[in-house]
Amino acid sequence: MLDHILFALSAGIAQISTNLDNLAVLFGLIIVMGRGRPVTGFAVAQAILLALAMGFAVGLSHTGYPAAIGYLGIVPLLLGTRGAWQQIRKREQVETRPQGAVASVIVLFLSLSFDSFAVLTPLFAESSPSYRLAGLIGAVTAAAAMSLLAAWGAPKAQRFAPQLVRFDRITPYVMIAVGLYILSNSATDML
Repeated sequence: MLDHILFALSAGIAQISTNLDNLAVLFGLIIVMGRGRPVTGFAVAQAILLALAMGFAVGLSHTGYPAAIGYLGIVPLLLGTRGAWQQIRKREQVETRPQGAVASVIVLFLSLSFDSFAVLTPLFAESSPSYRLAGLIGAVTAAAAMSLLAAWGAPKAQRFAPQLVRFDRITPYVMIAVGLYILSNSATDML
């Protein structure tokens, strides 16, 4: 039971750490658009992302190539290494903030969420069904907490956004750790 709780916690931490940049964008959108559309778009995008990650994970686990699943750890490992390298080189990325409807906000957050997808899909695919469910519960809880934080913190968004951007610096290192975990705890161990 404790191992399921810890796995749910680790999936929640992965979900949060790969979405800190999205949360900063969300606070920026709240400043520009108000609270309703950005928070709704963020929540819907997270639901779509988690459903896709779980769908791909279940599909991959039924392919008959269990050894190949472990190699999915290369994706978050490379993305994390790239992110860490960019931090070392202090390359800043410019993000745009559209002022459109909920659909455009959903598309924006889906496009910003590839790192979450790249981390959660192999994490879920590598796990047994009971751990997948625990991980999904942890990730959904984390996404709901971020949505509630954004809705609650909307009046304080101008003050929170810069602080969240600073926490985003840990994301590449979490992705590297998840990639190494997936590579070390999989069928690739036997190769």
